[in-house]
Amino acid sequence: MNLLFDYYICNMSELTRLPGQQISFRDNAMDTTATEKFCLVAQCDRERFSLAVLDNLTNDFLAFESWNYRKAVTQLQLSEQLDRMFTDHPWLLNGFKRVDVIITTEKFTLVPSSLFDSSSAREVLSFNVPLQDNQIVRTDILRMADARMIYAIDPKLEKVLNRLAPSPRIRHHLTPLIEKALSQSKNKNNKSIAVHIRQGQFDLIAVENGKLLLANVFEYHSPEDFIYYILFAAEQLRLNPEEFELNISGEVEQDSALIKIAGKYVRNVILAKRESGHRFAKGFDQFPEHFHFNLFALHFFA
Repeated sequence: MNLLFDYYICNMSELTRLPGQQISFRDNAMDTTATEKFCLVAQCDRERFSLAVLDNLTNDFLAFESWNYRKAVTQLQLSEQLDRMFTDHPWLLNGFKRVDVIITTEKFTLVPSSLFDSSSAREVLSFNVPLQDNQIVRTDILRMADARMIYAIDPKLEKVLNRLAPSPRIRHHLTPLIEKALSQSKNKNNKSIAVHIRQGQFDLIAVENGKLLLANVFEYHSPEDFIYYILFAAEQLRLNPEEFELNISGEVEQDSALIKIAGKYVRNVILAKRESGHRFAKGFDQFPEHFHFNLFALHFFA
C-alpha cells in the first residue's frame, strides 16, 4: 500500500524538504543509536502517526516526528501502513526504555471502577458499540476519574505496535486527556470543558471540582457543528457559557474559524499549555503549545 507523505526534517531550526514525513526534528542530544536511554510516546490516528522522544531523567523532550498517510478506514488498513513505515524507519525498532502509544478509536465506553468486572468487559463494550469477534478488548485505569476505559483494538494493529517494544503501554486516546483535565481541575472550585480537536472530530471532556462529568467524541463538518455540540453538552450539564472555562487543544491555528466561533459564544476560551515542569527542544517552537497536547501528556497521565 502506497503512503502519501509530505516531509520536513530539521536539525534544530534548519528545515529541509525530503520525501517521506510531514515534520521531523531532533535535538543534538538525541542519539538514534542509543534509544535505550530514552522514552518514546506515540499517537496512532487513521491519517497520521506522531511521536516524541523524552529523556525522562532530565524531563527533556528531544525529538518529534509526524507522518501523514492515506486515510485508513479500518484498523487493519492502518496496521498495514504502520508496518511499512516502521520497516522504512528502522531506528524506531532499536528499543526504548519505555514506549507509550495512544490509539484513536470510537469503540469505547467508560465504567466506574466500583462497577468494573474484567470478566464482563467485552460484554459491556459490545452493549455500547458493535464489535468483531477477533477484536481485542483492552482496559485503561483512569486513577483520577476512578474509572476504567474499555475499548477495542484490531489484533493485527496490536501486533504491529508490538514491533516498537515487547509490551508497549497502549492507551485509548481519551485516557491522557481525561486524566490531564482532572489534574488541572483538582482542588479548584470551578467548571471547565476541555476540547481536543482532530480532523473532522473533537474530543470533549467536562469536569467540575475535580470530578468527571462527560467524556465523548463528536464529529463536525463546520464551525457551526463544532460550537453546537459544545453548547449542547454545556446545556445538558447546566454549565453557563459565561462562567465555565473552555480549554482547547489540537492541531488548529489560533485564528481558525473554530477558535473564533468558540470565542463568540463562550466567554473564557483558553488555549492549552504544555507541562511547565518539562523542557522542550528548540524545534518544538515550530508549532503552538496546544498542538499535539495529548501526545505530550501521555507519559505522565496514562
